[in-house]
Amino acid sequence: MGLDTVNLVMAVEEEFGFQLPDSEAAKMERVGDMFQFILRTLRERGEGVDDAVIWTRLSDVVVEQLGVKPEHVTPSAHFIRDLKAD
Repeated sequence: MGLDTVNLVMAVEEEFGFQLPDSEAAKMERVGDMFQFILRTLRERGEGVDDAVIWTRLSDVVVEQLGVKPEHVTPSAHFIRDLKAD
């Protein structure tokens, strides 16, 4: 994991209030992978989850951390190839 992805993971952890294990983070190649992990984790904690709200929050974090345009943040966007994270 490069510095961009480490900072992104830390920002996601802060935004959603849980720790994302390194072993899980390493498997997340696309924004959609991270989104699904967040949904699953929040549901396992018994939190009411609105998919659209979670997607917006995640997208905002990705835009801020990686400096990409919001329209580039899609479920199929690859962190390294498409969003140029290191």
